[in-house]
Amino acid sequence: MKQTFVHDISHQLQTAVFSSGLTTKLICLFCIIGYGLSFSSQCVQILAVIPGRIMPPNFWIWTFVTHSFIELHIWHTIIDVIVVFLYSKMIEPLWGTKELLKFYFIVTIPNALFATFTYILFYGLTFNEEYLFERPIYGLAPFIGAYSVVIKQIMPDTIIATTPLFKLKQDHVPLLMVILSTILWLVHAVPIHFLIMLSFGIIISWTYLRFFQIHQNGTKGDMSSSFSLANFFPPPLSPIISVLANTIFEILVKMKLCKPFIKKYNVASSSSITINIPGAEAADTDRRRQKALKALNDRMKVKDLSSEAWPELDEVESPLLPPTHQLETASTIIDMNNSTKEDLNQPQTS
Repeated sequence: MKQTFVHDISHQLQTAVFSSGLTTKLICLFCIIGYGLSFSSQCVQILAVIPGRIMPPNFWIWTFVTHSFIELHIWHTIIDVIVVFLYSKMIEPLWGTKELLKFYFIVTIPNALFATFTYILFYGLTFNEEYLFERPIYGLAPFIGAYSVVIKQIMPDTIIATTPLFKLKQDHVPLLMVILSTILWLVHAVPIHFLIMLSFGIIISWTYLRFFQIHQNGTKGDMSSSFSLANFFPPPLSPIISVLANTIFEILVKMKLCKPFIKKYNVASSSSITINIPGAEAADTDRRRQKALKALNDRMKVKDLSSEAWPELDEVESPLLPPTHQLETASTIIDMNNSTKEDLNQPQTS
């Protein structure tokens, strides 16, 4: 069974490598090169983000771009390459090469900036200079976390694995990755910046996909209920996460980076109700809403068919009347016409 699983993974990876686009191949190639350069401590100091050297007078700002390609452990590099190839096989054909490359920089560069501010905050609380000069920030953890959000958007409610206790859905993957990273950090398997960057990668990617990404149909963001931040967490935590998500949205609105959310209802048709929500195409992101609306439309159509319209008054023949009644009506009209003609032909008497 293990041999079959390994064979399936290797076959899928081989297919993904040959079918992937240029952006995916370049990211993985730079990851492999970065791992080779990580054997030189001087290269790590130059390419990874060092918070103390980002600040004046050094301004090593190029490390915001190069830090994601550095990995110090071979198993980190292997995971990065496998995840990028397999996920990009699904994402790049939908988005295109430019959008995927744009998404990469949107996730990695702000993530390095947030991680730098976090290390500076740690230094302000502990006065430990290791956070400024001896703990580099590197790796592709934010991009892997961002991929889990994208797959959740594309395939919501997809069951990944079934166990006797529970069903693992795609919705649970981002939170599960954070929990697993926390456990690995507690046992000193990964550094603290891995957990920080993974968590920020999930938040940044969700914010971009939720409010800013422009789709091919001209819509912006994805305001569907199935992609709300609360759906990433179990129901007991959903109210707390909803407050956090609403706070992020209000901040973006006040900064004029987002427009207030407006729902448009089209009730012009009496047989159906159409709800237009800004966001991605409904086929990918809001299938449950479409099913509910379809069921509502079907019920209203059945109700309309059950009530038949009354016949028009000026119809001579009506399918609701028997043939005998129709003949009597026609003869009556003829008799009235004849009587009228006879009256007109009689001589008038004074």
